[in-house]
Amino acid sequence: MNTTADLPPALPAREGGGALVGIARAWNRFWFSPADPLPLGVIRIFGGLVILYVHLIYSLDLVSLCGPDAWLDSATINEIRTKTPFYPMPTSWTPPASEPVSYGMPIWSVYFHIKEPGWIIATHVAFLAVMFLFTIGFATRLTAVLTWVGVLSYIHRLPVFMYGMDTMMNIMVIYLMIGPSGARLSVDRLIQKWWAKRHGQAPPEVKPSVSANFALRMMQVHFCFIYIASGLSKLQGPTWWNGTALWGTLANYSFAPMNWPVYVEFLRFLSEHRVLWELIMAGGSYFTLVLEISFAFLIWRPNLRWLMICASVLMHTGIGVIMGLTTFSLFMLCMVLAFVPAETHRYVVGMAQRKLAEWWAGLRSKKSQPVEEKQPALTGA
Repeated sequence: MNTTADLPPALPAREGGGALVGIARAWNRFWFSPADPLPLGVIRIFGGLVILYVHLIYSLDLVSLCGPDAWLDSATINEIRTKTPFYPMPTSWTPPASEPVSYGMPIWSVYFHIKEPGWIIATHVAFLAVMFLFTIGFATRLTAVLTWVGVLSYIHRLPVFMYGMDTMMNIMVIYLMIGPSGARLSVDRLIQKWWAKRHGQAPPEVKPSVSANFALRMMQVHFCFIYIASGLSKLQGPTWWNGTALWGTLANYSFAPMNWPVYVEFLRFLSEHRVLWELIMAGGSYFTLVLEISFAFLIWRPNLRWLMICASVLMHTGIGVIMGLTTFSLFMLCMVLAFVPAETHRYVVGMAQRKLAEWWAGLRSKKSQPVEEKQPALTGA
């Protein structure tokens, strides 16, 4: 009689199925492999500080920005959000339909409904408090959502102010809200450790999670789409082909720091040396094009990753300094951190924590040392 002991041992399952199955497995590994949430925590801290700074600046003229008689007053913004016509896209060469398919825009802001200056100020202070709590990582799941609501409230109430900075801020907050951005480097984590210590338990380990990887991948892919769309759209401009686009930025009074005498002298020096001018202007223009178009393809190669990251940091540093788009560049740099490997984040954060612990220990040791009392000098008879 046959028993299970008579059966041969089971063979390990083979990964077969051909090219399509391999692509499916690679897709699954890319999106749904567990990842360390530490990069999200780093991005939350730096991004949260920039978010807090942007909205603190709004405090300087808050009622003129969000009040009923603001630069874009309540009547005008209500007209925009309720009566803006939308026409169907034409499907042929015939003229499009003359009647709109809908009216209004799907936007919302708490400042659409608040009219009193006192309540506007109170709401603004509440949003600032929430953004601060999100930055330090307190009740992060809740404060991330409320921070996103606050960001949208200002973007939708101030459409005439909106530019690339607001778009990048919104994108970054969405993915920090999706992922566990408060799992590391947060007050939430300190509370977890304190609670475990109080009950005589070991601190809970922060394990890699699928949601952390998914949020990071979404941020990375979205960043790649932004770059390639920006690079391809530049190909429609002749100045990017003939290499003069960079000069249009460097010598633009609306952006460039023309109040710096050194900067103006530098431009004058370039203008007096044609070969150097051509090298810098054409090189800078083509560098921007190549970086933005190739980034989405080369950033995934480990041997080229740091080159692309450093090139992106260089470009956005230049944009922030030369064009004055400081907050936009800072948000872009925060999103570039999503491409930095988790091992690098762990090394840098660990080194910073060690330095901070050494500084704190040295400070405490100085305070604990007794102060030597000065003895009166002895005088001879």
